[in-house]
Amino acid sequence: MPENLKIQGKMNFHLICPTCSLVDTVADKVLLPAKGGDVMILKDRAPSFFFIVPGALWIYNKGEKPICFLVSRGVAEIRRNICSVLAWGVDLNKLNPSRASRDLQDAEKELENVRSELGKKEILQKIEYLQLLLKGSLEVREPNFDV
Repeated sequence: MPENLKIQGKMNFHLICPTCSLVDTVADKVLLPAKGGDVMILKDRAPSFFFIVPGALWIYNKGEKPICFLVSRGVAEIRRNICSVLAWGVDLNKLNPSRASRDLQDAEKELENVRSELGKKEILQKIEYLQLLLKGSLEVREPNFDV
């Protein structure tokens, strides 16, 4: 498969959440919301590892409409024209404010019952992500650039 990707000028892209595989495709480029700023992943990128922060993850293919996922956090590994992202809090860019409000209320209630520090930290990150979504602080408009 990698030989065909070199000819096509594409890379493999995998988006995985803890419970399932969401996307397994080829892409021309991927824009990741990484710690320290957004990172554009192109074919033949040097091996890299990134921490994903709350934001919009964009998948691009020439001649097709870009696909956007909202992610709360995660990690990305790039090697040999394969970009793998393990992300939590993944939503296809179709924000449902009433669902997000319900999820936020549920998370706040859940926080009251959690005993472990690790569990509290995870729920607090979920709450922060949902608050950002509801405030409109996460950028879900397609970036304006030419690559």
